Amino acid sequence: MAQHGKLAKTAGMISILTMISRITGFIRDSIGGANLGAGLANDAYLAAFRIPNLLRDLFAEGALSSAFVPTFTETTVKGGQEHAWRLVSVVVNFIIVVMLGLILAGEIWAPGLVRMIVPGFGDTPEKLSLTIQLTRILLPFLAFVSLAAVFMGVLNSSDKFSIPAFAPVMFNLTMIASGVMTMHMAGVKDSPEKIAVWWAWGAMIGGILQMAIQVPMVLKLGFRWEWNFDWKNPGLRRILTLMGPAILGLSVMQINLFVNTIIASYLPEGSVTYLYYGNRLMQLPLGVFGVAIATALLPMSAKHLARGEKDEFVKTLSFGLRLLFVITVPAAVGIIVLSEPINRLLFEYGRFTPDAVKAVAYASLLYTTGLVAYAGVKVVVPTFYALNDPKTPLISAVLAVVVNIGLNLILMRPLGYKGLALATSVAAFVNFGFLMVMLRKKVGALDGRRIMNSLLRVCLASAGMGWLVWSGSQGWLPAAGAHVPRGVMAFKVFALIGFGAFAYAAFGWFFQIPEQKRVWTLVKSKVGLRGTNESWME
Repeated sequence: MAQHGKLAKTAGMISILTMISRITGFIRDSIGGANLGAGLANDAYLAAFRIPNLLRDLFAEGALSSAFVPTFTETTVKGGQEHAWRLVSVVVNFIIVVMLGLILAGEIWAPGLVRMIVPGFGDTPEKLSLTIQLTRILLPFLAFVSLAAVFMGVLNSSDKFSIPAFAPVMFNLTMIASGVMTMHMAGVKDSPEKIAVWWAWGAMIGGILQMAIQVPMVLKLGFRWEWNFDWKNPGLRRILTLMGPAILGLSVMQINLFVNTIIASYLPEGSVTYLYYGNRLMQLPLGVFGVAIATALLPMSAKHLARGEKDEFVKTLSFGLRLLFVITVPAAVGIIVLSEPINRLLFEYGRFTPDAVKAVAYASLLYTTGLVAYAGVKVVVPTFYALNDPKTPLISAVLAVVVNIGLNLILMRPLGYKGLALATSVAAFVNFGFLMVMLRKKVGALDGRRIMNSLLRVCLASAGMGWLVWSGSQGWLPAAGAHVPRGVMAFKVFALIGFGAFAYAAFGWFFQIPEQKRVWTLVKSKVGLRGTNESWME
């Protein structure tokens, strides 16, 4: 029972810090938009940052962490602390060598790399030149966040969760400080291109601090770095072997966003910026709720499958999907209805004009139509790994990427950047649908009638909530571009969000959504108000 209570408090602490990270991320992007606007400078910065950011998502903070933690833990248990620290040194040295090679190659061939990633920028020499300059500044960022991922794995394996969970917040705070200082620096105030250079250096420093903040605690645990190049170390080999499937499982959405950046480089100026900022709003419920449910489900599913408990596995997956729908469907409806006012509150500052915010709101709306599918993929993909079937997620990923590219090429001319956002959402539903069909073939019936019954009730409740929120916003929210105090705007937007939550709860009670009660139980468990002594499933 004590362990359950500890788990709940730990999960609650991580959830709170994750939420703080997302909020500071919005503030960071808001300051970036105010400094750079939605034109050449921001397009160049976001294109340059896309390279290390893609590799960070796929390699450093995802695959490396998931492969390092079990290997480090097993080495500690079987070989003792001395062998475990030796493994950490080997991994750190391996990362340093590999990253130095990649960074050196990137610095030398930056022009060709940029032309490959954003070929459309070639038509605007000034934008191409700035993107190359920013790319060279940002490339070393990858080395620091890779080392940060190793230290995060060490601390998490040692039950030290708060510092690694706070590390991304440190990155955001550094960029916020950099942006605020840049806004008041004489000589660059009126030049977005020069500000973009300072902004890139802020990101680099943030990456260094994201790593550095974890070092004292790692040293306190007993780690002493040694210049060890034992590439035959079995722990290192196991980490590299485990990283392959993890990269495949994390790749689809990031690759599709990367493809969007390539194609958007051929579209009018600002398109890259609209797509980046439009995707940010959808990431909040996806990152906080989708990942949380997937994390909770994976060990349960793996345990049932290992024991041959197929019926229990189906029940677990069924409830997980129903719980996911209860949270993500109303979140998607709320974002769609309030896309423009929320984005106005977040980003309408400085050079980020009302017209730019409206464009971002369109992208946000279209990306959010795929929220349920994005979250569903995060829940279902790990199930295939638990079934020892990494092949199916790979096939599904390739299918989703092909669909995204095809739709991008079809829709980019008639719809512009909006077509790219819509294509990504459609590809997400193709990915989720394919995975569900293949999972049913592997394990049989998936409690589909119960899932669809719950989904129908959720959709009815969400539609009622969406209509009430939209009606309430008419005349309540100021018109686009209207100059109102930021505090007044924030109060009105959050009042509508609170009203929407209350309305959804009321409609949920009316339509008798059975999982709604469990959501509250889970929330209380997450924030530590109540232990997990009772099963979180019904």
